[in-house]
Parts: sequence; C-alpha cells; structure tokens
Amino acid sequence: MSETHKRRRAVLAALGAALLAGSVQAQDPAIRIVVSLPAGGGVDAVARYLGQQLGTELQRTVVVENRPGGSGTIAARTVMNAPAGQTTLLAGGNQEITIAPHLLKDPGYRPLQTLTPVLQVGVVPSVVVAKAGADASPAVLLQGLKKRQDLSIGIPGRATPMHVALEDVAHQIGGQFLAVPYKGAPDVLAGVMSDSTQYGAVGYSAAKPLLDAGSLVPVAVLAQQRSALLPQVPAIGEQDLKQQDLPQVWYGFFMPGKADRDEVDRISAAFERLLGREPVRARLQALGVQVTGLQQAAFSQALQAESAYYRNAILRYKVQ
Repeated sequence: MSETHKRRRAVLAALGAALLAGSVQAQDPAIRIVVSLPAGGGVDAVARYLGQQLGTELQRTVVVENRPGGSGTIAARTVMNAPAGQTTLLAGGNQEITIAPHLLKDPGYRPLQTLTPVLQVGVVPSVVVAKAGADASPAVLLQGLKKRQDLSIGIPGRATPMHVALEDVAHQIGGQFLAVPYKGAPDVLAGVMSDSTQYGAVGYSAAKPLLDAGSLVPVAVLAQQRSALLPQVPAIGEQDLKQQDLPQVWYGFFMPGKADRDEVDRISAAFERLLGREPVRARLQALGVQVTGLQQAAFSQALQAESAYYRNAILRYKVQ
C-alpha cells in the first residue's frame, strides 16, 4: 500500500472517530434549568453562569428558562412534573421551598417530599438600607421599631425572607413597622431613593451598585452574624435579640423526586467540582453570593429546620 493510501486511510479513520464521538455527545440528553424568578435577578444570574459551567463540565447542552409567578410555585411544579428521562433542575430559593408551602392553601406540591435537593450554592445577605445622609444604624432602626409609629420599610413582596425576618425582630422587641411591598428589589430601592419609605430590605446583590455609588448606606444585615461579603456592616443579631436564628436568603438547585439517582449524583458531583474552583467562587462572590456549597444531605437537613422556622413564624406573626 502506498504512503498516499496509508495517509488517506488514517485521515478517514480519524474523521470517523470524531464523527462518532460527536454523535454520542449529541445524543446525550440536554439539561434543562428552570428558574423561579424573572430574568435579570440574582438567582437567574447564578443559574445562567453555573448552567454554562455545568454544560462545559459535562459536555452537554444546558437550556435555562424562566418560569416566574405564584411565589415560585409555578417553576417548582414545572420541575416536579418534568417528563421521565429528562434532566430537569429547579434553580430557586426560600420562597418556593420553605415559605410558600406554609403560606398558600394549596401550592400543588410538597417540596421536601416531591423535590430532591441537589446543592445549596450559597447565601445572599439580606441588608436593610437607607438613603445616604440618613441617621442609619442598627440602634436607630430598632429604636424606630420600638416607637411603634409609622416606620416604613420597603420589602420585595410579602412573606419574603426579609419580611419574615423583620417581623421576627419587631416582635422580639415589642415593636412594629409598616411593611410596604413592592414587585421586586429595584422598586424597593427606588422607594428609598425617592423617600417613599425610610428603609428598604433587599438582597445585597441588588443593593450593591447603589451602595458602591454612595447613594444608599447599609444599616444592618438581617442575620445573627456579620456577612463575609459585608464585614463592616453590623448584624441585627448583635443587638441582643432573644432569638437569633434568622434564616438567610439562599440559592440552590433541585431535581424531581422521581429523578434517576445516578443522574442526581452525577449533577451533584459536577457542581461540587465547580464550586471547588477559585475562579467560579470568585465570580459567584462578585454576583453577591457567599458560597456555601452544601451537598445533598446537609442541604436537606438545613431545609427541614428552615421550613419549621417559617411555619411557626408565619403563624405567630400572621404574615400574609
């Protein structure tokens, strides 16, 4: 056989192998990520970034879609009812997993039974903010709550983690406040800037641009300890509150309870590898997320405790 024929056969063999590999990869099922909030929000940014990284890690196509509404229950039900054999993930947070089931008469699912926790990506500090120039400190905030007058605080919707945490704090000190619900964090911040409310309570990632610009000032983090992302901002728990187990806003991934166990473990392991890489952690921190990387067992245990907290708090404070 001539050298020309040998080279031709080698090229054809290599081409055939490449086509076969491409065919196998193309046959791998796509991964579908359903986001419980509108595009442009914090959980959406995290889902799209990690979705891209996950696709590269597993050499699979990842499709991200938003299904907002119903306090996150629309997205949760979409994932719960995903067709068998389809790899579908829910990218969401507290609202649809540990709050809505206790707030709505019939959310249409039982999240801790019908959804499988895959990974908690991290927590997002809930921060109370005021307009620049205001006399803002945790002590001033608590004093305003104790006066039981028209202290107004903007919140990104009723029964959000920020709303429940503020109700908890107010009841602990015998105070009260006027909760002003908005459609989302941008509207809360606009309300503070326009003096429609005295304070606003939002996720740090939403407030960060205005805080960095000096248009807003941080008053307190709604937590028992200071956040690593905002070490200079006092935690509300530093004010000698009786109860300090205020749950944090978190972002995480879930799969249907009926999902193939091997696929759940495969996705979980891929996320674990990704969160172990410094560039990925740095990017998430830039998005305002303090990475926790809680794996399935630890995440599930944390959800059980948090669900019990919200059930009791919603009943005790008559949150609606």
